Amino acid sequence: MILPFFWTLLRLTYSTVFAVILIIGGVNAQPRISATHTPSAPPLLRRGADGLHTIENGQIKVGVNTNYGGAITYLAFLDSHGGKVSTANMVNNPDLGRQIQIALYSGPIDYSDRWGWHLGWDPIQAGDTYGNSSEVVVLEEKPNLLYVKTIPKQFGIPNEPGEATIEHWIHLEGNLVKVHAKVVMLRSDKNQYEARQQEFPCAYLNGDYHNMWFYKGSEPYTNDKLSLEHIQPPSTMLFGDVYPTEPWMASTNDNGYGMGLYVKDNYEWKRGYFGSDLSGDEYSTVASYIAAANRVVLDHNLVYEWDYELIVGHLDEIRSHIYTKTPISSLINYRFDTSRRGWYYHNAQDAGLPIQGKLHVNLTNPDNNNIVAISSPYSFWKGGNNPKLYLRAAFKTKVDKFRMRWRRSEEATMLGTPDRQLDFSIINDGQFHTYEIDLSQNADWLKNNIGQVEFGAVREGPLVSGWVEIEWLSTAQNGPLDQPAVAQEPAPIPCEPGRIPISVKRVTYSRAK
Repeated sequence: MILPFFWTLLRLTYSTVFAVILIIGGVNAQPRISATHTPSAPPLLRRGADGLHTIENGQIKVGVNTNYGGAITYLAFLDSHGGKVSTANMVNNPDLGRQIQIALYSGPIDYSDRWGWHLGWDPIQAGDTYGNSSEVVVLEEKPNLLYVKTIPKQFGIPNEPGEATIEHWIHLEGNLVKVHAKVVMLRSDKNQYEARQQEFPCAYLNGDYHNMWFYKGSEPYTNDKLSLEHIQPPSTMLFGDVYPTEPWMASTNDNGYGMGLYVKDNYEWKRGYFGSDLSGDEYSTVASYIAAANRVVLDHNLVYEWDYELIVGHLDEIRSHIYTKTPISSLINYRFDTSRRGWYYHNAQDAGLPIQGKLHVNLTNPDNNNIVAISSPYSFWKGGNNPKLYLRAAFKTKVDKFRMRWRRSEEATMLGTPDRQLDFSIINDGQFHTYEIDLSQNADWLKNNIGQVEFGAVREGPLVSGWVEIEWLSTAQNGPLDQPAVAQEPAPIPCEPGRIPISVKRVTYSRAK
């Protein structure tokens, strides 16, 4: 979850802090800021080993702590590599908002406002800001395996469970911590809220690991020069979005040793540093922060599974391991057979889960068309490799054109300028047609790297209303021939050999008064 900025923004006025919230916006994973509340320090027992469960393999050691909701609270080298790295725990744990953990974000956006926060619906794996840890309902240990199932707590509301469960399976392979994660939504509120950035996961490391690395260039997987970001004392805050073109980030010490975080096909990230010191132990409030922050529609009945890896070693080792992974496809191909494949909406909603062969998107009728959009996840494609796209869709609207827009990979937002968009005519008969989107004459598309595409109303046209159904988007006229490039919300997968099968435990929830 995102750090309670109170620790690092003590010098800011309330009006300044509030301005930060407005700038960041309601759909992003937000800084946890309150003008009236200081996060509670964890009870002393959390500093003991009573709740800590670890596994190790001679190279690294990892652990979860039931006093922190079963989040990962311990990660360490077992070899100092000639004094170049500490063998102490590198995970930051001064309160329940740090750790290496999963945090969920959804609506309504004012859900926690009555408690002085503006976080929306925001249960996190470790616990709340008042010192109440999330409930661990299952903990299992086997050789080289930890399994935890948790009912997360709303971060900004005292002792309120979120209507969800978070599970993770953790095992070691050499210098890797491999994690399979699962979120099961069980909300009584069945409204579909707009997708927000999640933390899947976030990782807070101690101040020694203040160098944050990622690649944002135009030639991924070529060992091109990395980007480095770090705090410049006396500054006390660094925070915001970054858009790597390789799906990983790393936090290291000045000798290049630390931890990398890899999430397959994820190109939307956040990074931060809190405090002006460049050192400190796990109970210091000084910390670095990296997070895989992909946007997800958290349906009331969603089951969402994915894998991530923590690579413990030197920066060169971290990147070398990433290069053993299969890069994302260079072609734009999505088939909406059983899931949204990471797509999400602005001022629109689909029919909800399950997805059965198509997206059915209801387009609302706002005051203007500026924010009506059906958006892809953040990604990386070379426009020149995709000179034509084909959209299999059915339209029933009050407009006769739709617009495709795109964001260059180095840009933070969808600018919507004339050189980054293309209109195409649509047939409003409610039947499926294959629409050719010819980009072969658009210089901006052909010459640039593309980070995202979206479809929406023509902003200068009449107000959009009605619906659209989309089966697929592809570079092939007859649709994708292989699996989609980005797999999101997969069906539950069977346990791998050696994993622990877990039966579902019925849970109940009550909202704080």
